[in-house]
Amino acid sequence: MIWFVRDFDLLSLLLRALSFALEALAFGGVFFLLVCARPARLAFDSQIRLRRIATGFALGLAVTQIGLMATTSAMLMGSGSGMGMRDVASAAFFVSGIFFTAASLALSLLLRLTSKLSWASLAAVVLLGASVSLSHAASRMDHRPLLLVLTAGHHLGMAAWLGALPFLLLALRMSSDPRVSRQMARRFSTMALISVGLLVFAGAGLSWFYAGSWQGIYGTSYGLLLSAKIVLTALMLTLGAGNFYVLRRAQVDAGPLLFRLRRFSEAEIGLGFTVILAAASLTAQSPSVDEMPQDMLTGRQVVERMEWRWPSFHTPGVAQLAPPTPLSIAVREATYTGGGVSDANDRVWSEYNHHWAGLIVLTAGLLALISRLPRQRWARYWPLLFLGLSIFLLLRADPECWPLGPRPFWASFTAPDVLEHRVYAVLIAFFAAFECGVQTGHLRWPQARFVFPVISAVGGALLLTHTHALGEGSDEVFAELSHTPIAVLGAAAGWGRWLELRLHGSDTPVQESRPRRIAAWVWPVCLILIGILLLDYRES
Repeated sequence: MIWFVRDFDLLSLLLRALSFALEALAFGGVFFLLVCARPARLAFDSQIRLRRIATGFALGLAVTQIGLMATTSAMLMGSGSGMGMRDVASAAFFVSGIFFTAASLALSLLLRLTSKLSWASLAAVVLLGASVSLSHAASRMDHRPLLLVLTAGHHLGMAAWLGALPFLLLALRMSSDPRVSRQMARRFSTMALISVGLLVFAGAGLSWFYAGSWQGIYGTSYGLLLSAKIVLTALMLTLGAGNFYVLRRAQVDAGPLLFRLRRFSEAEIGLGFTVILAAASLTAQSPSVDEMPQDMLTGRQVVERMEWRWPSFHTPGVAQLAPPTPLSIAVREATYTGGGVSDANDRVWSEYNHHWAGLIVLTAGLLALISRLPRQRWARYWPLLFLGLSIFLLLRADPECWPLGPRPFWASFTAPDVLEHRVYAVLIAFFAAFECGVQTGHLRWPQARFVFPVISAVGGALLLTHTHALGEGSDEVFAELSHTPIAVLGAAAGWGRWLELRLHGSDTPVQESRPRRIAAWVWPVCLILIGILLLDYRES
C-alpha cells in the first residue's frame, strides 16, 4: 500500500476539501435552478441536464463523506487510543456523518426523480445542518449557537456564489437565446452580490471568534492560512466585480459580455477552489484562540523574521546532519506524529534548498519580463531554468536519500515528505519542457500552453496543505511565513497566465486587450516575488 493511503492526515484533508467543493456545487446547482434558470425560462431540457449534473455532485458528496468517515475512524482506532469500532460508531462525528451521507443521497435522488425543487431544497437544508455539525463551531463551548449560524451562512454564501458559477457557465453554453442568457447572467449577478455580502459577514464573524486577536492572525499557522484565504477571496472578488460592472452596463450585444464573463469566471472558479482547499486546511489546524501564548509569534518576531538577510548557498557536510531514521519509523512518525525534530544543521540545509530555488525562480521571472521587450527572443528560453530546479530538487532536497544518503532511491518514496518533493520535481520538469516549447513556438499542440497555468495553480493550492513539523510551534510558523504567501502567489501566477491565454484568440473582442495585457504582466511579477521570498526563507 502506498504511503498516501497511510498518511491519514493528508488524505483526510484532501477528502475534506473535496467534500467542501462538492457540497458547494450541489447547493449551487439548487440555487442556480431556483433563482436563475427557471425565472429566466431556460429551456426545459437544459434544466434537466443541469439537474443531472447537480445530482452527480450530490452523489459524489455522499461517497466522499463515506471515505472521510472511514479515514477518520482508521485514524482513531490506529492511534493507540484503545477505541474500537463500537466506540467510533457512537462518536458524534460518525453520527453526524451518517446524517450527512443520508441527506446527500436524498438530495441526489430528489434532484433525479422529481421536478419539484422544494423537496430538493428541504434535503439541502438537512444536509447543511449535518455539515455544520461537523465543523469547528459544533465543538466550541462558548458562543456555539452564534458560531453555528455564522458557519451555515458561510457555507450558503460560498455555494450561492462559487458553487452556482459553473452552472451559469454551463447554462450560457446551452442557451441559444441572447435574452435568456443575459437575464440569467443578471439574476446570477444579483444573487452573487447578496451571497458575497453574506460570505464576508459570516467569515468576518468566524475570524473574530477563532483568531481572537491580531496576534492570532499573524502569529499562528491558523492565522496565516486564514490570511491566505482572505487574500484569495479578495482576488475572486476583483474578478467578480469586473463581471458585475460589465453586466450592469451591457445593453444589447451580449457577445462581448458573455466572452469576458466566461473567461473571468474560469479564473474565479479556480481561485475559489483554492480557497476551499485553504478552508479544508484550516479544519486541520487548532484555532488561534486555543494556542498557547508561547507558540504565537509576536509582532517584533515577525518584523525581525521578514528583514532581509543575504541568502546562504553553502551547506554543512552530510555527515554533520542528524542520522536518518529507518524508513519504517520515518513513515510512522510522519503519518501519526507529523515527523521528527530537526536540528540546526538540518534547518541550514533546508534554507540552502530554498535559497537556490529562489535564485532560479527570480531569474526566470526577470527573463519572462525581458522576453516581452522587442528583439529579446533569447529570453523566451527562461523555462529551461526550471528544468535545472527540478534536477536540483531531485538530487539535493533530501540528503538522507540517494545520491547523498543511505536510503535507496525507490524505497525512499514511502516517506511522505520525500514523495512530496519528488512529485514537485516531476511537475516542475513537465512545466519546463512544455512551457519552453510554448514560449519558443516549437510546440504546436494547442493544449500545451495550459500546462504552466494548471501546474502553477495546482502547485500553489497544494502548498497550502504542506505542513512543517520542526519541533517548536513557533518554528513551524516561521516556515509558514514564507510558504503561505508563496502558495498565494503561485495560484495568482497560474490563473493570471490562464487569463492571458484565454482572453487571446482570433475571436477576441477589441475591448478585451487591456485585461489581457494586465494578466500578461501579473504572472511574471508573481514569479519574481516568489523568488524574493524564497531567497529570504528562514526557519528560525
